[in-house]
Amino acid sequence: MVKGLGATERTMSDDDAAYKKSVRNMSIVLAAIVITVFAAIFIPPYLNPAHDEFQKSVSLGTGQGFTLYLDINSTALSPSNSLNVTAWEVSTAPAISNVTALSNWSVPVSDLYTSNCFHGWPIGIGLMQGHYDQDNYSLGSMIPLTYVAAGCAQSQGTSSPPQWFAFEPDTSDVIASQGGTLVHWTLLSQFTFNHSSSSIFDGNGVLAPGVYTVVAADEWGDVLTTNFTVSA
Repeated sequence: MVKGLGATERTMSDDDAAYKKSVRNMSIVLAAIVITVFAAIFIPPYLNPAHDEFQKSVSLGTGQGFTLYLDINSTALSPSNSLNVTAWEVSTAPAISNVTALSNWSVPVSDLYTSNCFHGWPIGIGLMQGHYDQDNYSLGSMIPLTYVAAGCAQSQGTSSPPQWFAFEPDTSDVIASQGGTLVHWTLLSQFTFNHSSSSIFDGNGVLAPGVYTVVAADEWGDVLTTNFTVSA
């Protein structure tokens, strides 16, 4: 009887050890999952970039009856390359549509290049270091821009921002009302990021290696992003 009890005790002890080992292994797995999730959420994207296939051209349908477009000349640059960015809006309405001017920028308009020639220009272009997208762009910081245009191809119009825009169908052309004056604009903005336009380039005109995010935004709260890499 004594030997039988000893065997039972040993069996229970083995079961307890196996159970404790299973619990310990599960705890390690759960801890690893928690660390992975924490890293994905809180480690800055430029330290832990997503491995997406970047796109040169992207678009976003808006609730205002037009589509916002963003285009870059390359998704892979060498440190001394320049980046050419174009952002524009195209009406999707079948006829002329009037859109009330707003100031609902989802990113600070002071951090964006809008236009040096037209007061109240409704589209802005910006650049952030790191990998961001439509869901987390608010976590990034815009790189300061220093570029000032040498001149303007068209009249600046008045100093009053537009009260409304009349979009011509299937185009980027609008009639804008500025303080009672009607002006014709083509809602297309172009910007070149290089050593003279942004402080992110060093004194030799070299861009630091890594992932970058280009942002296009408008005064109606629409934001569009795409990304590119700079090789070491």
